[in-house]
Amino acid sequence: MAESILNPTISFYLLMLSSVVLVCASGWLVFSKNLLQSVIIMSAFSLVISLCYLLMDAPDVAMTEVSLGACLSTCVLLNLIKIFGENVRQSDNKLGNRTKIFFATLLCLVLIGILIFAGYNLPLYGKEDSPVQSHLTRYYLENTATEIGVPSLVAAILASYRGFDTLGETTVILIAGIAVVLILARRKE
Repeated sequence: MAESILNPTISFYLLMLSSVVLVCASGWLVFSKNLLQSVIIMSAFSLVISLCYLLMDAPDVAMTEVSLGACLSTCVLLNLIKIFGENVRQSDNKLGNRTKIFFATLLCLVLIGILIFAGYNLPLYGKEDSPVQSHLTRYYLENTATEIGVPSLVAAILASYRGFDTLGETTVILIAGIAVVLILARRKE
């Protein structure tokens, strides 16, 4: 199996540290009253989440998150702030209704509880005897060199075994980028 560059223990601690950073960024985002500051926090959140994907050995997902989450979304939101000007940037936070805050908090707690309950019986991440690792990973490890001939296991899986899936993901990213450029392009009058 292709091994990670980092020691698994270091990778685990970095993943836990980035999880704490994500929770703190989420809290900061909830209480932020400045729209520009919120966009910057969301962009930083996206960068940290892409680091988490890299630590979990998913470079394709990390690249997609950086390109769409950190770059494209940030550019779109910053352009919208520029278009709508000071009225949006200095908007007041009129969410003083305690009932709305209570129900939003209750909904978040219920969703967190459902996610914890759903994830409780999942196998540990990276555990070698989990059902995910039982046959497919072994097949890739044993046959990639002879069937594909590419030294990088990840590149072989993305380019050959999952070629149509990767092509579909790339097409979606391309179409999203073109759509955003067309939407935000200003016509000269």
